[in-house]
Amino acid sequence: MTVKKSKQKHDKINLKKYTAMAILTAVSLILFTVEAALPPIPIQGVKLGFSNVVTLVAMVLLGKREAFVILAMRIILASVFSGSILSFGFSIVGGILAFTIMALTIDVFGEKKIWITSVLGAIFHNAGQLLVAIFAMGTPRIAIYAPVLLLAAIVTGSIIGVVTTGILKVIKSTIDN
Repeated sequence: MTVKKSKQKHDKINLKKYTAMAILTAVSLILFTVEAALPPIPIQGVKLGFSNVVTLVAMVLLGKREAFVILAMRIILASVFSGSILSFGFSIVGGILAFTIMALTIDVFGEKKIWITSVLGAIFHNAGQLLVAIFAMGTPRIAIYAPVLLLAAIVTGSIIGVVTTGILKVIKSTIDN
């Protein structure tokens, strides 16, 4: 293969990856928007985290770096379209902590146990948001809410993990065929 053909092949791979990243960013933003429009869960500050499915799928199919770019773009765009500086703070701190633990554990648990990675991500996301709330409100008293957030993270993280497993199966069976 000549250098020119090799470069063309590399450019084609990059174009496919960037296109997939753009589509996944859009899907993530749509899921975030749909979730925001749904009636709230009766527990203050708790959401299912639909867009985390996209982060996990991207980690498996594209890689951790690409998944982080998708996550960062979703947080930035969601904050620009619908949020405030405080909501950006909640999202970015929670998102970075969740991403970090998921990136560290996804290879340990693998795809078959991705729900564990998802639960850990949800726990760390809630912990990050709790830290921002403590900082914003100027009192550690709000940490009394931690057990509720832990339980919510276990439930929502499990749901998102199971959904992610199903979506990955469908995508991989489609790719294989």
